[in-house]
Amino acid sequence: MRDDGGVRACYHERELLPRPVGTVHADSIPEKLRRMFSGVRTHPTGFGGRVRSLRLARALKITAGLIAGLCLLLLGIGAYLQYLSTTLPDLGVDASTFKPAQTSVVYAADGSVLAEWHGEQDRTVVPFDRIPDSMRDAVVAIEDERFYSHTGVDTEAIMRALKVNAASGEYKQGGSTITQQVVKLLFTDGERTLTRKVREALMAYQLETKADKQKLLETYLNLVYFGEGSYGVESAAHRYFGKSSTDLTLDESALLAGIIQSPSRFSPSNDLAASTQRRNVVLSKMLELGYITPAEEQAARSVEATLAPPTEVPQVAPYFVEYVKQDLIDQVGSEMVFQGGLRVQTSLDPTVQRAAEEAARAILPADDDPAVALVCLDHSTGEVIAMVGGRDFKTDKFNLAVQGRRQPGSAFKPFVLVTALGQGVRPSDVFSAAPYTVKVTDGIWNVQNYENSVTSGSMTLSAATNWSVNAVYARLIMKVGAENVVKTASAMGITTPLEPNPAIALGGLKTGVSPLEMASAYGTIAAGGVHRAPSGIIRVTNGQGQTVYQPDWVEIRAIDAGVAKTASLMLHDVVETGTGQAARIGTWAAGKTGTTQAYRDAWFVGYSGNLCTAVWVGHPEGQVSMTNVHGIKVTGGSFPAKIWQRFMQKALVATGGASVPATSTSAPTGDEQPDTQVKVTICTDSLMLANPRCPNTIEIYLEPELAKRPVCTEH
Repeated sequence: MRDDGGVRACYHERELLPRPVGTVHADSIPEKLRRMFSGVRTHPTGFGGRVRSLRLARALKITAGLIAGLCLLLLGIGAYLQYLSTTLPDLGVDASTFKPAQTSVVYAADGSVLAEWHGEQDRTVVPFDRIPDSMRDAVVAIEDERFYSHTGVDTEAIMRALKVNAASGEYKQGGSTITQQVVKLLFTDGERTLTRKVREALMAYQLETKADKQKLLETYLNLVYFGEGSYGVESAAHRYFGKSSTDLTLDESALLAGIIQSPSRFSPSNDLAASTQRRNVVLSKMLELGYITPAEEQAARSVEATLAPPTEVPQVAPYFVEYVKQDLIDQVGSEMVFQGGLRVQTSLDPTVQRAAEEAARAILPADDDPAVALVCLDHSTGEVIAMVGGRDFKTDKFNLAVQGRRQPGSAFKPFVLVTALGQGVRPSDVFSAAPYTVKVTDGIWNVQNYENSVTSGSMTLSAATNWSVNAVYARLIMKVGAENVVKTASAMGITTPLEPNPAIALGGLKTGVSPLEMASAYGTIAAGGVHRAPSGIIRVTNGQGQTVYQPDWVEIRAIDAGVAKTASLMLHDVVETGTGQAARIGTWAAGKTGTTQAYRDAWFVGYSGNLCTAVWVGHPEGQVSMTNVHGIKVTGGSFPAKIWQRFMQKALVATGGASVPATSTSAPTGDEQPDTQVKVTICTDSLMLANPRCPNTIEIYLEPELAKRPVCTEH
């Protein structure tokens, strides 16, 4: 419908609104566009202004939300960092408390290295001033070039590492500083998590306030792994170049510094070419940072990388070393032994040790021969100077000299003898030698002599000792009391618990004894009745030279001096005219043989000069008879005595204890008289100086003190 003005009118259900002709009707606007602007009020500026206002409002809302979220995030991070800071370990106030695990070294008496002990990490710590500038500079240049300027964390290095790793799509570069690596090596477990990285950074900041840069670099160089089992620069220098880190050249320092990033990849032992290339990268970086001149860089590049051949500490006296190790663990603990960087000075004499091993091989050379255990100690000090614990330590680490407790047989008779002499029994006292039967606590004890060698008659205690007559010693222990023999043996050095059973007179022990115990106990007789506990350790110090452990070396009067002298004379007769004649060495010696039932164990224990040596021969597995070894039944007077003789002839010469003719098997003549001894004639029945009426005598050389004896009153 039109009005007169030509204006088209449209009707609304509420009012009539005049509109210009050509205006788009709402019904013709697309639904999508209508929904977009539905609910928007008309703005005075028009449609475009309304849109701009809407966008601004929404932008403000988003920005406010982002700011709020960021604030919450920062608050969360702050709370997280605050929480982590409360869980950090106490790094200590003094940087000197950093004590990385380091290798302990064991030395023989002559200063030669016997062994090195370490746990998982072979390390020798060296102070900062012993590490050359070239090594310090090379490591700083390639590992942490801003080490001297950052405060524990290098943000520039972190961003560079992120960029490199993102570009490559894999982990190629780390951003950890030397300080962070020290934290990782000392205080964290190495797990690769964000929490661990954050803790590392916090601890690095804290550590920088506790220690100066010099201490941090020293600690790092002593901690870091250089491959091939080498921890720390000193161990690496010895491993790759056969020298101390103090003597490293520029090219060697650069090569070692290059290994750190990837010890397996850049180890010169694995790939010398890759290691050399990496060395040159280090040299270039040192030149770039001004640590070296172009001439020095070129000179170092031109050096052909050469490695020292791998060296291992020779396995000298492994059974002795193991004995010392176990003793030291008992004293200071395993952590100190394997990580404390100890310097262990031992009493082992390498020359005497070689003599012991040679004697065992010479007398029983075959692989299927019985085993040999030997202990030699200086009875004037208690120091163990040689030890053979078995045939091959690599195949059997059980130490027969220390751990092997075997029946001693008649080698135990001297403890009965000493007890009897202490109670007033004389060497000339006569006992029945016939087989002996007596009722004891656990039944009837029947005693036979060795292979029925003596079946009747009587003899002196001296003769019974000389020929190891069982029946006499059975009667003797019943006379003096088994409980007293146990006390005597324990006082003299037998540490194995003993039962007061009369059978111990013949070596019938419940557990058995070790060669170490026997050498120690016989050494008490040799030392005039004074017992000194055995030890292979002289002194143990730490890296600063401070004494960590030292044996007490306590001297105990175990038996009367006169009793010890008399027992020594009687045991000397055993060597000269009795069952131990195979042990004669051409100078004064005393000892006793021992053979157990069915020839399962054979012993000879004796002494001369300051040396006391116990030799045991038998099969490690135990109940194996030695009835046909090289065609003979093995007794204490056979192979054990021969090994003792061969060994002692060399050991006494090596220690300056005596001048022993190498082939002498008889008593010394006047021409061989030692300067410190005098020649005397002894009555073998009374062990006093012989008078013209004594029927049985022997001429021997004795120390002047021993020679001052009364004249025999028995004849």
